[in-house]
Amino acid sequence: MERADPVLILAANGSAQILVSSLLGVFMLVPLQPWAKAKGSLLWARGNAKALLAVHLDLLMLAFMQFAAAFVLGRWPLARGHTIAWLLVFGGWVNPSPYLFRALGINAFVLGGPWPQRLAAGLGGVSVLSILTAWTLVLAALLPLLG
Repeated sequence: MERADPVLILAANGSAQILVSSLLGVFMLVPLQPWAKAKGSLLWARGNAKALLAVHLDLLMLAFMQFAAAFVLGRWPLARGHTIAWLLVFGGWVNPSPYLFRALGINAFVLGGPWPQRLAAGLGGVSVLSILTAWTLVLAALLPLLG
């Protein structure tokens, strides 16, 4: 079976992230509606709105990052294109998780505390590492092309 083109992987995944971010944005509008402000509403507390907004924006920024990588890989096919693509796909979905954990009451920005917090922070750290590794591979492959 032939492997999918890394440009296609990044474009499809970036598009999926924009869709999910857009759906989250629509969902975030619900508590602002007059019919949703009734007492006893099952919707999330006001404090989680900021964390969900951060997830929404992070998904968008990471999607556009993947489109940038798709452009680079489409213009200059790089030796580690598949590795770069899959690192960015992983990072694109997992990197917003600390904000999602914050919405659930877990501070995933601090590598300490009880084991769920340490696990969440570690997951966030691995996602950052995957994004940094991908862009390091991109730069390492592009620099020799500069001559």
